Formats: sequence, structure tokens, C-alpha cells
Amino acid sequence: MDKRGQISLFVIIAIVIVAVVAVVFLFPRISVLTSDVEPNSYLRDCIEKDARANMESLALQGGYSNPQSYVMYQDNKFTYLCYTSENYKPCLVQQPLIKNHFEEELKSIIEPRARQCAQDLKVLYEKKGYAVESDEGELNVEFVPGKLNIEFDSPLAIVKDGSQTFRRFSTSLDTEMYDLLLTSTSMVEFESTLGDTETLSYIQYYPDLKIEKLKRNGDTLYTLSNVVTGDKFSFSSRSLVFPPGYGLEKL
Repeated sequence: MDKRGQISLFVIIAIVIVAVVAVVFLFPRISVLTSDVEPNSYLRDCIEKDARANMESLALQGGYSNPQSYVMYQDNKFTYLCYTSENYKPCLVQQPLIKNHFEEELKSIIEPRARQCAQDLKVLYEKKGYAVESDEGELNVEFVPGKLNIEFDSPLAIVKDGSQTFRRFSTSLDTEMYDLLLTSTSMVEFESTLGDTETLSYIQYYPDLKIEKLKRNGDTLYTLSNVVTGDKFSFSSRSLVFPPGYGLEKL
């Protein structure tokens, strides 16, 4: 019984020591996060709506905010991702890095908003009596399978009784845009080599994929969409165009 009592005592002492150490090391974090503002959550709520709206807008224009080469159809700009002005020839790829270009365009649009959100957060903490030190930071945007990842590298130090430093803030949006972009890249390659794309093989491979294809005055307009999430990506191609009346002389 004495041995059992000693063991129990040692266990209790060990638990107390661990608890004390945890409190000592975690106290700065607890003192900061007991406020009603949590930096990651604040910045996520501040930027997500703007990021999604701009992503959807860019996607309808082939990933371009201000396309220079496009065809208008039903008030929408279908950006040429593959184009030729000559007859009988396959098109030339206009944007080989569709995904990368889309990410850069989206970054340039939402970065000012991200910086404003970070500044608003700093002001909010200062009004609550915190001393805040922050850097301007840099925004990174990347499409990955099933997600749009947004990471804002902006060191933020918050001091009041205790202190805490945040190195970066990150959030992600659920979207199937990654698959749509890779499929579009593949289709553009077919347009540039064969002059046209057989869409049935893509639909058979991706059961959630819908492809709308419209041939109009030598242009081919594509809209790819995920039938589950509703994500869409549109672009156009002008490839292997035959002049008006071609083939009539054979009749």
C-alpha cells in the first residue's frame, strides 16, 4: 500500500509540473487570443468573398481580367487561348501556362484587399490596447486539386501582458477550378495540333465535367463546368478555319 501511495504521489506531482510548464509557455498565446479577434479567422472572413467573386469573374474570360484578343458572345468575352488569322492552318497557343497566368491575375486583383484587411486588423488590435508591429507582406495564390489556397506572408507581433507573433495567414476555398484549368490546357494543345478537340473523351474520363462547345464564324467557344460545384471556365479558339464557300466547287 505504501508503494502504491508513493507512485500515486509521484504521478500527481508530475501532472502538476506539466500543467505549470504548459501555463508558463502558453500564457502569451492565451492572453492574446482571449480577445474577441483571432487574426487567421479575421483575415479569412475579410478576403474570402472577394477572392471567390474575382476567381469566378476571371474564369469566364479565360483567366484574364482585361483580355486583348477575344470574341464577344452573349455579352461575354471569350478569350482566345489559341488563335490563327490564316485559313487551313491550326492555331498558335496564346497562353501555354493557363493555370499560372490565372493565379497571377487573381493575385494582382485581390492583393490590395489582403493588405487592407491586414491594416484593418492592426488598427482593430490597437484600439483594444495592444501594441502591434507588422510588415507589408506578400500574397501567394495557388490552385491545387479541390482548393484555391491563399497564403499571406505578413509577420504580425501582438503585445499586451504577453506577446504572440504570427508569421503568415492562410485560407483556402473549395473549388474544382484546378481540374478545369488542366483540362482546358489539354484541349488547347489539341486545337493547336489537330485543329479541333474531341470533347467526348474528356466527359467519359471526368463524370462531373460538362463541356459546352459552340462553333461560330470560324471560332470555337468552349465553356467547361463542374456539374456538382458549378465552377466554370470559358475560352475560345480559332483553328483550321476554312474560307466561305470552301468545298462548294466540288458539288
